[in-house]
Amino acid sequence: MERFTVLSGDGVDISVTKTGAGPALLLIHGALMNSLLSWSGVLPRLKEHFTVYAMDRRGRAPSGDGAEYSISLEAEDIAGVVKTIGQPVVIVAHSYGALATIEALLTQRLDSVTRVILYEPPGIVAGVAARAAGVAKMEQALAANDRAEIVRCFLMDQIGAPPEVLAGFKSSPAYPVILQIASTLPRESRTVNFWHEVPGRPGAWKTPTTLLLGSETKGAMRDGVMLLSRTIPDSKLVAIEGQGHSAMMQAPDLFVDTLLSAI
Repeated sequence: MERFTVLSGDGVDISVTKTGAGPALLLIHGALMNSLLSWSGVLPRLKEHFTVYAMDRRGRAPSGDGAEYSISLEAEDIAGVVKTIGQPVVIVAHSYGALATIEALLTQRLDSVTRVILYEPPGIVAGVAARAAGVAKMEQALAANDRAEIVRCFLMDQIGAPPEVLAGFKSSPAYPVILQIASTLPRESRTVNFWHEVPGRPGAWKTPTTLLLGSETKGAMRDGVMLLSRTIPDSKLVAIEGQGHSAMMQAPDLFVDTLLSAI
């Protein structure tokens, strides 16, 4: 595996790993994750079929971060990585990474992308603005550098996870890394709560698209994926049976099988 850096438009270094051989596949992780936490379970099989690129989104070491933040900057990061790959590429993007990929597609920055596979992007449908109070609590915790409280607010208030999920994170060997990532959660949560762009801009969508939805996923996340399936021209909706929002970690072989069938 090799690692290289792409300089984004605002001067932030975006770190990317490269492994395997074959057509180019770019993996883009979601919130509360970095590339290693998100994709380590699926990389061994994916690299048998593809040259796999996995980017660490801004705010996750060894990538850098900027003084300002917007989802448009995240879209520019993705576009810069795609340009650096320098060949046709398939994107697989999860959760917030999928939302940033949608922003890049809607602003027509991904001309060399041959297909996108979007796994449960959040914030597509309205109805989550009531969670703004939770974002305010995360921002207060960030100002106090209380990263454990940021993670607690994100899991309990923002996504409504049960207490045992928080306990699982705390007991995980990855928890110190999650605490490092925690500073990105307030800004990404605020974006999710107030970004509802797709229904008004379907004509900008040119890229063949597969949408992944866990059969156990409910509520606004499911509603948003279903809305996308009706909005994006010629999109394909694929259910991941028995899974929710984290199939690549909970059922990596099933996730890879699903990808191979979709690409």
